Formats: sequence, C-alpha cells, structure tokens
Amino acid sequence: MDEGMIAAIHDPEASDLEPRVKLAMMFVERWVRDDARSIDDGFFADLREHFSERELLELAITTGTVELSHKFNTAFGVIPRHEGDTYEVGTPSAPQYMRDHLASLGIEPPRATADR
Repeated sequence: MDEGMIAAIHDPEASDLEPRVKLAMMFVERWVRDDARSIDDGFFADLREHFSERELLELAITTGTVELSHKFNTAFGVIPRHEGDTYEVGTPSAPQYMRDHLASLGIEPPRATADR
C-alpha cells in the first residue's frame, strides 16, 4: 500500500484507484459499517463486472474472518504480540496464544472431543 491508497480509504469512490480496488474497499466498508445490509443486488452487479464468483466468495470470507478476529480480540482484550513496529500474525501460533490468553483471564478454553 502506498500513501495514495491509504488516503483513499476514507473515500474510495472519489479516489483515482482502479475500479476493482475501489469496489473491494467499498465492499469491506459496507460489510463492516452496516453489517452488509447495503450489499444489495445492484452492488453485487457492479462487483460481478470486476470479480468472479470465486473471488467474491474469497473477499467475503476474508472480510468476515478479519472482522470476527477483530471483534473477538476486542471483546477479550487480546493484543497481538509485537516487537518494535512488527506484529506477529498468522495461524500457527494463534491457537496456543489464545489458549494462554484465556487461561490468564481464568477462562478454561473449550477442548475438542470425539463427539463434536
């Protein structure tokens, strides 16, 4: 991301970004700001001009996953581990880190069982 893209986050429609990038940013904005209520048939028609069905599913799944992680982390006060300006992200260490964090709050994390 360059400075122009960062500035465009506040008003992607008025930016000079590529239409595909604008639409992706608008999708995320609508998903987060109003719980996807404004992602209607007309907006999907615009999206389909630039994205395949698979890409739209990936965009929705990625957006939903990141939003869920953010809400979970906010609710439980999880702060990403970091060193300097670098934050550790990724799946491999996250599950153990989450178990450790919940344990530090006195919460017993759920355990997977054979009947689940």
